[in-house]
Amino acid sequence: MNDERKMILTMLAEGKITSDEASKLLDALAVSEKAAPVGARGTAVPRMPRMPRMPRLPVPTMRPGHGRHHVTEAYAQAMSEAGLDDLSHEELHQLQTHHVSPDYVRQLRDLGFADLTVDDLVQLSIHHVRPDYVQAIRDLGIDFDVDDLVQLGIHHVRPEFVREMQELKLGDLTVDDLVQLGIHNVRPALVREIRELELTDLTIDDVVQLGIHNIRPEMIHELRKLGFKEYTVDQIVQLGIHGVRPSFIQQLHQMGYTDLSLDDIVAFSIHNVTAEFIKEMRGFGFAGLDADMLMQMRIHGVSPDFAAAIQAFLPDVTPAQLIDMRIHGVSAKQAAKAKEAWGDDFSAKQLIAWQIHGEPSW
Repeated sequence: MNDERKMILTMLAEGKITSDEASKLLDALAVSEKAAPVGARGTAVPRMPRMPRMPRLPVPTMRPGHGRHHVTEAYAQAMSEAGLDDLSHEELHQLQTHHVSPDYVRQLRDLGFADLTVDDLVQLSIHHVRPDYVQAIRDLGIDFDVDDLVQLGIHHVRPEFVREMQELKLGDLTVDDLVQLGIHNVRPALVREIRELELTDLTIDDVVQLGIHNIRPEMIHELRKLGFKEYTVDQIVQLGIHGVRPSFIQQLHQMGYTDLSLDDIVAFSIHNVTAEFIKEMRGFGFAGLDADMLMQMRIHGVSPDFAAAIQAFLPDVTPAQLIDMRIHGVSAKQAAKAKEAWGDDFSAKQLIAWQIHGEPSW
């Protein structure tokens, strides 16, 4: 399960979003994933889309007449004087319950937010968006609206964080950039460490992608120890997308595959060429299995079980012949029929020809 799904399900479990909202977010992720199909060898899978914005927290309905939610005439009058006229008793309940004071409303109006709804005010209060916070974000040159402020509050994006990110000169930061950095826990120190590892031309989207796929400096250090001195952000991101860890690369090196490029290694992961698969195939006596042969075997469904079944009838079968058999739909059952009819007097080539042109009359 990827990080985005985990986050949505965690928010659902904690009651921060409804089941309907969670369903919509999961559907949006599914659509994004379909738009980014698995690539072939040497072709990069498109970067993952950014996490969709989290919906506002649902505000519970107050029970009329409940003592804890009693609204005084003084509070209602003060709210009216602050510019909120014609509020229902329920709306006043909501504002009072979430500690929205008349002074809070006035300060926000002074900052240019004259048309705030009750839900706007409640959401801003829930997420601790105070007037001084609004002014601090504005002073940093960030353009925002009320929903932007709610998102910044949800993801705990502080002015100090914004200032540090701006000092890193990743480009003009938007609220969406800041929210994505907050969601994926990308801290300024992380960006500085990654830059020190010769990834110097980072853009904000690069940094977001590294955060989405949980790429940390330790992983890049390990790659350098394994001999990879040159790499791009896209290559590192591809490793993250396909779950390639340094330990997997180390296993491949120990098996003699020391000349693989990062693109080759990504392709191995895409096609599920694991160390265990290589060991099993070597167990059949197949020597010289190079990267292309291993991937072709996986692509065409040459499994250890299939190899064992065919080798029982054709001990000298080669990996290339097994691939041809799978391409043309040759089964172990057909090999058994050939063995029964002709003894040892048949070959892999004959089996494939019979499948293509029709089985002989046994």
